[in-house]
Amino acid sequence: MRTLLALALLSVAASAQPVFETAVEAGVKAATDRARQTPRPAKPAAAPREVKDGVIPRLQRKEFPLAAGAKCGLKAFSLVDYETRESVKNDEAARLSVMGAVIETTDPSCLRDYGVVQFIRGCVYHARYSLPSGAEIEKVFDVARRLRGPRVVFSHPGWEVDRTELDPVYMSYPDEESRVDLYYTPRGPLRLRPDGASLMADFKYFNDPAQRRFLKDTEAPASAFFVGDVPEGGVSVVNEDRTVLSAENSSLELRTCVYRLQDVPATGDPAGEDTPAGSGGPIQCFGWASRYTFDPATRDYVTDKFSGVDPFCAQAPARVVLPGN
Repeated sequence: MRTLLALALLSVAASAQPVFETAVEAGVKAATDRARQTPRPAKPAAAPREVKDGVIPRLQRKEFPLAAGAKCGLKAFSLVDYETRESVKNDEAARLSVMGAVIETTDPSCLRDYGVVQFIRGCVYHARYSLPSGAEIEKVFDVARRLRGPRVVFSHPGWEVDRTELDPVYMSYPDEESRVDLYYTPRGPLRLRPDGASLMADFKYFNDPAQRRFLKDTEAPASAFFVGDVPEGGVSVVNEDRTVLSAENSSLELRTCVYRLQDVPATGDPAGEDTPAGSGGPIQCFGWASRYTFDPATRDYVTDKFSGVDPFCAQAPARVVLPGN
């Protein structure tokens, strides 16, 4: 899965710093380790098959007029999400969602006046199948994540802030001087146009570490920066003896919003979409999803099998704090 390991740049998985590659490699390794545990006697495996790689881009964008007499303001907020499809080999498959949320201002002087808050609902769980028969063995909520500090089962029954840290501002970490120091600036101009060629040209900035830098390390004035996300889920692997296939299913809905930083408290939750921007609510929100459900009949993932959240998410255990970091 070399392609997807390169793509997996910003994970909701916990990490001390939001370093894309480290966070996702750890997440994929954890999924693989969980799937390959408890070896069983070897049996003949199904013949390998291939499907084409692919990346499906989508763009949402809102532009804003500059207030009369104002020097600087929010120029535009854009959200691009990509469904990435990895080749299927030896019954292993991968689907990942890659998101980039881009804030543009009319002047660099007010770039740090804005930030992103993301909300999430849904769950991630494992389904395991017998490779010889295709029969389901179990479904289990054994995927964990950090949520505002502690580790919990990856289940969000209702909308809540999607953060590992207490601060609801996405990619904000207490060791940084500014809440947006770890936002990224692209090394070249983003196109942010709805045609596929433009969106794939922009993809390199979200995908390639060499094509971006932290805002705090950006020397020239910038009037655009971005954050991103690669939600957990959408990876299937087989155990070492090729008797069990384990699929990490994701059924996640997300709302990604731009706020004035002054309206987002350092802890707790900001005002929701039912609050006008002038009263502390978000300026603009965009919805997107990461829904990948494994189909044992085809040994591949189905995108958006459920129009909303997978009904199995309702069977998640009550939230408790889990041991570990």
